[in-house]
Amino acid sequence: MNHPDHINGERVCLRPARVDDRHMIYRGLACSDVTDILLGHPSQDHTPLLTYEAFCDDYRQHFFDDSNPEGGRCFVIEFAGQAEGQVNYNDIERDRNRTELDIWMFEERHCGHGHGSEALRLLCDYLRSAFAVQGFYIKPSAANPRAIRAYEKAGFRRTSLFDAEAMREYGRKDSIDTVYMTRNIEHPF
Repeated sequence: MNHPDHINGERVCLRPARVDDRHMIYRGLACSDVTDILLGHPSQDHTPLLTYEAFCDDYRQHFFDDSNPEGGRCFVIEFAGQAEGQVNYNDIERDRNRTELDIWMFEERHCGHGHGSEALRLLCDYLRSAFAVQGFYIKPSAANPRAIRAYEKAGFRRTSLFDAEAMREYGRKDSIDTVYMTRNIEHPF
């Protein structure tokens, strides 16, 4: 299955990332003015270095082509024809009919305009219609309240599970202060 060329929203468009987008997406995460909030934590003296090789280990080839659509895919978030960020889904967990999402904007100037919230809604709706996925989860840092608000605007809610239960249910924490957030879309049957 190939993804569509674009997933259009009211203001943003999601374009399936290509192999030649990989370095741009990495730089937006690891080498930008939002890197500290994405990869760091206030209790740390410095933001840990994310090498391009480590990024490629996490975001393998299939995230940038259509070779394994059930294994995960990156999309470039475009506004007015310009790349502003990326949103992706990871392995579709068929036994639970859900997937983990991740998102980041490439620069501070792209944050706070509602484009990330819209991108998350678009991706959830697309995954529901194309793959019948009903459950979505995301794991932001509590030190990033702006991201948490954006995810809430996209329909995500904090789980009521205690940390140990949440880790069993959704996997290890991404940071020491991970907040587990979920969204479910029921089929209209």
